[in-house]
Amino acid sequence: MYKFPLLLSVLVTITFLALTVEKDPLQIAFVILGSLGGCFFLDLDYLIHSYFLEPKAEFSLSVQGFVKHKDLKGLANYIYYHKNDLKERTLNSVIFQLVLGGASILVVSSTASNFAKAFVIAIYINSMYRLAEQHLEYKSTNDWFWAFKKRPDRVGLAVYGLLLVSILILTFFLL
Repeated sequence: MYKFPLLLSVLVTITFLALTVEKDPLQIAFVILGSLGGCFFLDLDYLIHSYFLEPKAEFSLSVQGFVKHKDLKGLANYIYYHKNDLKERTLNSVIFQLVLGGASILVVSSTASNFAKAFVIAIYINSMYRLAEQHLEYKSTNDWFWAFKKRPDRVGLAVYGLLLVSILILTFFLL
């Protein structure tokens, strides 16, 4: 369930440490923690939806029940099997992805901590993975472009993908 996102977080950690040549064990630990935190950040979307956007919906009540009983494994399984029940997700959307791309450039080019830099990069790369997963698995990215009236065609989606990859390359270049 989290195999590929965790692999991406490990990739972010290795790339970050290779590009910055960090030697301090505490800073290395911050990079590892930031990358791992970024792996799970996008799942907060389901909690935002359950507690703030539609707290009375069936999905929301189930999520609230798992949280109330502190059943994190059950919560993760429930979200995994019902992840497509939500159509308008806040964090899994093109708007958040574009804001996150700008934020990643801003954070990486600033004097922010290594934790913050690794955290933002891991969120960004996992967001790119989720978009690709949605496109490949369901042959549709309409859930990502819910905020726009017109959905992009294949060429528009390819251009958007190139934009995302360009931002990622720039982010790593600025490290």
